[in-house]
Amino acid sequence: MSSDNDKKSALSALDANSSLPNFSNLWQEIVDDSRDGWIWHTWLFHEFNHSAGEKNELYDLSFFVMDEKRAVGVVPLIVQKKPIGNYQGLEASYYGGFLPWPCFRRDLAPARMLELEDFAFTELEKRARKAGAGHIKIMLIPPQDLGNEVERVRSIANKHRYVATTFDFHRFHIRENTLSEVRVCSRQYHRKFSPLFEFSIAEGRNVTEQVEKEYLHLHVKNAGGQFRSDDSYTKQADFARFGEAFYVIAREKKSGKVAGMLLVNLYKNAAYYGSVAIDPAFKNKQVGHLLTWRVIEELLKRGIKTYELGPRYINPSTLTTISTSKERGINLFKEAWARGETRKIYEIEKFLSKDFLNSYINTLDESLVKYFGLE
Repeated sequence: MSSDNDKKSALSALDANSSLPNFSNLWQEIVDDSRDGWIWHTWLFHEFNHSAGEKNELYDLSFFVMDEKRAVGVVPLIVQKKPIGNYQGLEASYYGGFLPWPCFRRDLAPARMLELEDFAFTELEKRARKAGAGHIKIMLIPPQDLGNEVERVRSIANKHRYVATTFDFHRFHIRENTLSEVRVCSRQYHRKFSPLFEFSIAEGRNVTEQVEKEYLHLHVKNAGGQFRSDDSYTKQADFARFGEAFYVIAREKKSGKVAGMLLVNLYKNAAYYGSVAIDPAFKNKQVGHLLTWRVIEELLKRGIKTYELGPRYINPSTLTTISTSKERGINLFKEAWARGETRKIYEIEKFLSKDFLNSYINTLDESLVKYFGLE
């Protein structure tokens, strides 16, 4: 009869870029099978984050959790440079500032899952510390609420000494009456400005090199500069080429110019806002609303049930989160479409370096001083 120690000793970590045959397919197989497998877990997103974080001199320390000789879990783990004020530290995170929660195959018993998560977090921290990371942030965002998120987060946070928080994501259900019930302003924008543009969907073979380059140039123009590699735009285009996304493109009828492009990611019968680029010359034509309207029409046609727009920014500000005017503006846009529909997100974070923590506190202090006008 085997003991608990025997069970734990059967667990091991195997580098995800190992000599294991077809390891990228194995990664995706586990994510597809996992109840926690979310869009940011996918292999294509892992590859995108590799490319987008290239300038940050990242280390990919991702690993499989092995139960004897069987790969049962995927633990995404990238460590990269993270500037905080004048301090240059290292952070365990993807390009977006967090790591997705380790995910495991669905055929595992609940008690075994707890053992596997405990092992995964122990190994993750060991690897992050060895690489010199001063901070870890991880989010639990299963595609569908499972009902056990609070208990799992509490268990990991208490045992591994993380700080746990919750916040909301704008996520709304796609229904036949969605477009008739969005805010009046969005309907008015559509009536007034949509006749000025032609809209098209680009996916699969229609995602040509020209489409890829158009989005790159538009995004750079929109952002006021290029802040990530050309290859990261290729990786985004690959989402649409391989059936995990589509672009919505708005062209001005009069000039034929691309006014805006929106990339929508797809996974497990859910849609996720991916990335948007709008030519500043068309900022008064409400192109963002027009693109979103066309997205809803497309999701209705495809029978996709939900559309996730991302974090609901804190408004009003709190002592630990100061909302910028830009974030408040983005929030208003999302509210126009989500109409109060949200989902709960669970986040844990941990500081591994006193210097990193002090820099974080100093930056927060400066933000509060500025917010309260105490300069």
